[in-house]
Amino acid sequence: MDFILITGSFFILYIFLFNRNILTAYSQVIFIVCILCFIAAYLLQHYNVKGGEALKIPLLHFILLKFFYSTFKYIYNREPRDSYWTMDKSLMTDGIFNALFWVVSVVIPPVIVFNNWI
Repeated sequence: MDFILITGSFFILYIFLFNRNILTAYSQVIFIVCILCFIAAYLLQHYNVKGGEALKIPLLHFILLKFFYSTFKYIYNREPRDSYWTMDKSLMTDGIFNALFWVVSVVIPPVIVFNNWI
C-alpha cells in the first residue's frame, strides 16, 4: 500500500513532465485535489496506514510549482515553455526552470514529509 501511495503522490510531477498545460488550465481543480490529499494523509496517519503521510506531498509540489512559476513569470514576463527533448538554445532559461523545479520537488517535499516536519 505504501508503494502505491508514494508513487501516486508524485502526480504533480507526472503532469509537469508530460503535459504542463493541464497544470495551468486546471490549477484550481488540482489545488482542491491537493487539499483533499492533504486531509486524507492526516486521516491515514491517524489510522496508522503505512505510507499515508505521502499524500501530503502533492500540496507541497503545488506550492513549489506556483512559487517557481510566478518567479519565472516575474523575471522573464512570459510563461515557461516545455524544453523537454529540444535542443533549442533559446529555451535555456526554460530548461533551467524545468530542471530546478524537478530536482527541488523530488528532494525537498519527501524530506519534509517523511521527517514529520509537517
